[in-house]
Amino acid sequence: MSTGTYAQTHETILNRGKELFLKEGFERANLREICRLSGVTTGGFYRHFKDKADLFSALVEPAIQGLQAQYSASEKLCFSVLEEGGIDEIWKVSVEALEHFVSYIFDNLESFKLILCCASGTKYADFTDWMVKREMKDMYKTYELLEKKGIAVRRLPEKELHMLTHAYFSCIFETVLHNFSKEDALQSMKTLAEFFSAGWRKVFGVGD
Repeated sequence: MSTGTYAQTHETILNRGKELFLKEGFERANLREICRLSGVTTGGFYRHFKDKADLFSALVEPAIQGLQAQYSASEKLCFSVLEEGGIDEIWKVSVEALEHFVSYIFDNLESFKLILCCASGTKYADFTDWMVKREMKDMYKTYELLEKKGIAVRRLPEKELHMLTHAYFSCIFETVLHNFSKEDALQSMKTLAEFFSAGWRKVFGVGD
């Protein structure tokens, strides 16, 4: 098999697999059907992917890694601003970071539909919880930085912080689950940012 043919077959399996996963979900998608749609034997499939889960990972990992990189960059910027400025500046930066976050999701929409709507039975089924855990770590670091700057802050119990953070990401991901356009999603993020910024200020006991 030539390199070109291998690459073409690989791309075909990715595309047909994505279509079937989006239609049926990971658990219901049948490997034999993926092979049939791709025009390969089961043995031919295994020359490209270890199993159905490996194919799913190949479809979503690039988008997840890109989101993680963007999140890390925004995280670094937010803490830099917080260390140098005040509480008002961090809200502004957070709103911009949220808009970039959602823009990235909608620029890779099919991948995130797979992750959020079709991943039951895969290691990506807890993607929202992964985001929540990472955000909570940032919340605890925010507590410490505010206190270091002499800004009194009310620390929420862990369960309450988890509940509110999960609600925040659930609202973001609703735009994917309910087929928002990118324009409508970004507009909704302005409302979401206003709502949660006011809420965080209130429960943290900071700002106006």
